[in-house]
Amino acid sequence: MDSSLPVMDRRTWLLRLISVRLIVFSVFVTAQYFFVTTELSLGRPTLLVYLLSGVWLLLWRFNTRYAGQASAQIAVDLLLITWTVNLTGGMDSYFSSLYFLEIVMSSILLDSRGAFLTTTFSSFIHLANLDLAYLGYISWTGGPRPELSSLQYIISLNVFAFCAVGFLSNYLAERWRSAGAELKKSTGQVAFLQAFSGRIIESMGSGLITSDLDGRIYLFNQAAEKITGCSSRDALHMTIEEVLPGILSKADLRKCDIWTRRLDGNDAYLRFTVSPVVIDDRHTAGYVWCFEDLTELRMLERQVRQKEQMAAIGEMSAGIAHEIRNPLASITGSFNLLQSDLDLNAEQRQLVDIIMRETERLNLTITDFLSYARLPAPKPKRTDLSILISETVSLLRNSPELKPTHRIETELEPVHAMVDESMMRQVFYNLATNAFKAMPDGGVLTIILEARNGVAKMRFRDTGIGFGEDELKKLFLPFHSSFKNGTGLGLPIVYQIVTAHNGAIGVKSRRGVGTTFYIDL
Repeated sequence: MDSSLPVMDRRTWLLRLISVRLIVFSVFVTAQYFFVTTELSLGRPTLLVYLLSGVWLLLWRFNTRYAGQASAQIAVDLLLITWTVNLTGGMDSYFSSLYFLEIVMSSILLDSRGAFLTTTFSSFIHLANLDLAYLGYISWTGGPRPELSSLQYIISLNVFAFCAVGFLSNYLAERWRSAGAELKKSTGQVAFLQAFSGRIIESMGSGLITSDLDGRIYLFNQAAEKITGCSSRDALHMTIEEVLPGILSKADLRKCDIWTRRLDGNDAYLRFTVSPVVIDDRHTAGYVWCFEDLTELRMLERQVRQKEQMAAIGEMSAGIAHEIRNPLASITGSFNLLQSDLDLNAEQRQLVDIIMRETERLNLTITDFLSYARLPAPKPKRTDLSILISETVSLLRNSPELKPTHRIETELEPVHAMVDESMMRQVFYNLATNAFKAMPDGGVLTIILEARNGVAKMRFRDTGIGFGEDELKKLFLPFHSSFKNGTGLGLPIVYQIVTAHNGAIGVKSRRGVGTTFYIDL
C-alpha cells in the first residue's frame, strides 16, 4: 500500500506503534486489576499481545515492506482489541478507547484510503461485537442488558467518535506530511545555497549577497560589510531592501547602477549584477547580488566634468566680460560729457541718476566676475585650519545673516595645511552664509575638521531645504543661484579657490533633509 510517508519515517513510526501498543495495553491491564472490582481473566489477551509484539518486532527488524506490515499489524490489533473489549464488559469496557489509538496510527502509517478503511473496520467490528453479544450469539460480559434503542444510541456515538477521530487524525497527518515535504524541500534549497556560498571567497573585492525570493539575506561577505556599513550578523536578520534602500525599485534588476544610502547615513553609488539561483529547470531558490562601490569614481567624474565646464565657462566669460566692459566705459564717459551740456529738469535728472547708478552696478558685477574668471594665484603658507575656522565662526556669530534660530556647532581637530588664508576665509564664509540661506526657518550648521591619511577633511553640514538632482548638477556654475538676491558667484568662487589649492570639493544633498559640502586638501 502506497503512502506519502517516506520509508524511513514509516519504519520509525512502525516501531513506535509496537512500543506504544505494548505500553498502553500494559497500563490498561494493570488498571483493570487495581481499580476494577469485576474479576475478569485477561491472561490470554495479555500473553497474546506480548507474543505478537515480539513477532512484529522481528518482522520490523528483518522486513523491508513496512507498509504491508503496518496494514497487517493494525488489522490484527483491531481484532485483538475487539476480543479484549468483549472480555472486559462490552459497551462498558474502557479498552474500547484503544480503537482511537489504532485509527490515529493508521492515519500516520498509511495513506488516506488506509486510514478510511481502518476507521470503517473499527466501526463495523465494534458494532458487530456489541450487537452479536446483545442478541446472544456471543457471551454478554457487561452489566444488565440495556434496551435496544439505548444500545444503538451508544453504538452510534462510538461510530461517530471513530469517524471524527479518523477524519481529524487523517487531516492532521496529511498536513504534517505536506509540511514535512515542504520542510525537506526548503532544507534542500538552503543546503544548496550554503554549499554555493561556501565557495565564495571572503576576501573578494566586490560585495556579494545571496537572498531568497522574498529578499531575505542568507550570505553577506566582508566586502559587502565594508561597502554597506552593515555587519554580517545584522544583515542576516534583514532584507536586501532594508540594507540597500531603493534597489528593488529598479525595473531591470539584472544589471543596474543606483544611488543608495548606507546605514551610517552616507550616500553610495553602486553597480549591481543580479543572477538567479536556479534549483532546476522550473524552480528558483533566490538571487545572488554582486556589486561594486563606484562612489569615489562617480565623484571624480563629476569633479572632472565640473572642472572642464568651469574652465570653458571661465575662459569664455572672461572674454565676454572684457568685451562688455570696454564699451560700457565708453558709454559712461560719453554720457557724463553729454549731461554736462544739457539743461535737465528734475524728472530728467532722476533718470540720469538711475542710469549712472545701474551703470556703476553693472561695472561692479563685471569686475567681480573677472575676479572669479581670473582668480589670482594663491599665496599659501602653513596655517592651522582649526584656528582659521574658529575665527570665521566668531565673525559669523556677529553677522546679520545669522538669525536667533540658527545654531553653529563645530568639531575641530588641529590640522595644518598650506593655504592662502584670505582665500580660505572666503571659502568658509561663503559656505556658511549659503547654509544660513538654506535654513530660512532656522537650523543647525555643523562644521567638522579632521585629518585622515595626510588629508585635511572639512565638512559643512546643514539641516536646510536641500537641493534636487538637477540643482546639484548646476551648483558650481556661475550666475546660477537657488536663493533670492543671490549673484550666483559664491559657490563658483569657492570651487575655484579649492581647485587652485589642488583640493577637491563635493556635495551631497537631499530635499527636505539638508546638504553637506566636502572639502579635501
